[in-house]
Amino acid sequence: MRIFKKNEDVRGFRKNDPQKLLSDKSPFLIKETYNSIRTKIMFSGKGEKCPVFAVTSSMPNDGKTINCINIAISFAMTGKKILLIDGDMRNPTIYRYFGIHYKNGFSESLAGLQEEICIKHSKVENLDLVTSGEVPPNPAELLGAERLKVLLASLREKYDYIFIDTPPVEVVTDASVIANQVTGFIFVTQAGKSDMGSAVHSVELLRQLGAGIVGVILNDCNGKTQGYSKQYGAYKKNGYYQYRSQQVQHSAETDEQFWQQSAGKKSV
Repeated sequence: MRIFKKNEDVRGFRKNDPQKLLSDKSPFLIKETYNSIRTKIMFSGKGEKCPVFAVTSSMPNDGKTINCINIAISFAMTGKKILLIDGDMRNPTIYRYFGIHYKNGFSESLAGLQEEICIKHSKVENLDLVTSGEVPPNPAELLGAERLKVLLASLREKYDYIFIDTPPVEVVTDASVIANQVTGFIFVTQAGKSDMGSAVHSVELLRQLGAGIVGVILNDCNGKTQGYSKQYGAYKKNGYYQYRSQQVQHSAETDEQFWQQSAGKKSV
C-alpha cells in the first residue's frame, strides 16, 4: 500500500523562479525592502531565544513561498543561523528553488519514519533547509501531533530563527493547526489578484486561534506586472508600506484600521 502520494509537478513554478532568490546581486530596492521587513520581524520576536515564524496567504500563488525564502535569506545575510522549513507538504516548492531533492524531509520526521529530522545545507551561507518530504495523506494531522512541538523545541536549540512556509489558510487547515506552535504569522497577499474578503477572513481566523499576525506583505503592489525586478512586495506593520521602483509610500494606519477600511474592497 502506498503511504505517500506521488509528488507531482508544482503548478505556478517557472524555470526562472530561482533567479528571484535574494542575493548580493539583487537590485538595491529589493534588498532594502527585505532589510526593512527583516528589521520589523526582529522586533516581533517576543524575546524568544529562537522565534519561529510561519508564512502563509489566503489563496495559492500570492507569492508566499518566494517571500518566505527571501526573508530567510535576508536574515542569513546578517550572520544569524537560519532554518527554513517547507511546511507546505501538499504542494512543496522550496526544494525546486534550491535544486535539491524533497525526500527525507518534514513529513517523514512528523510521521516518525526517521528518528532525526534531515537538515540539508543550502548554497546560502548560514541557511539550512528542511524539505517537505513525500506528500502525506494527512498533513494537518501530522502538524497537529505532539511530535511537531518536540521537533521545534530541538531545532530552537540550534538556530537563531526558524521560518516555515505553510499552505494557504483558505484552502486547507494546515496553517491554522500550528497557530499555537509559532511566534507569529507573516501574511502574504497579492495586489490586484487577492480577494480582500478572503484575506480579512484568513487573518481573523488566525487571530481567533490565538495566532499573532506579525505583518502583511503586499506582493506586486501596483498589480500591473509580476516582474520581480520592477517592483516587489511591501510590508505592513502598524502602517501600510508600498515599495515601488522609484519611491516608498507610507500612511499611518494601524492594523485594525487597514483591515476595516479594506474589508469592503474586492482586492488589495
